Amino acid sequence: MTELKWQDPPARRGGTGVDYSVVIDKLKERPGRWALIADAWKTSAPPAAFRQNGCEATARRNAGTKTWSVYARFPAPASSAPAASPAKAAEKAKVQEAVRTGTALTPPPAAPRQPKPPAAGNQAPVRPANDMGLTKFLADRRARGAVDHPE
Repeated sequence: MTELKWQDPPARRGGTGVDYSVVIDKLKERPGRWALIADAWKTSAPPAAFRQNGCEATARRNAGTKTWSVYARFPAPASSAPAASPAKAAEKAKVQEAVRTGTALTPPPAAPRQPKPPAAGNQAPVRPANDMGLTKFLADRRARGAVDHPE
């Protein structure tokens, strides 16, 4: 039987424990401008702290190494975006009203499909648009003596 050795595990060594709030505050001072946060990041994912605090972050692989450069920015205020045209604003208002009333995803009623009338001089029976050869199949089956509805 194996003898067990009872002891507590050592303290965790992972993580740098960086406080990103200082970096995020500096990003807020210059919204819309990208800043290089780290130039030798060990993973391709930027820290989640930026996204959780309203920043945009991305990582780009460094040439010739297995490291990434991490960039982040605080988004520019919405007032600097170009104003929407009145037509787009009206369309957006219609969509918001449809969402509010619950009719946004209700499709219009389907129009019933009518078979085309036969061309002049051609009195062949008109098959329904969605027949997919069923009429011919049933006619051939009856010609072989098959019964449609057995009794």
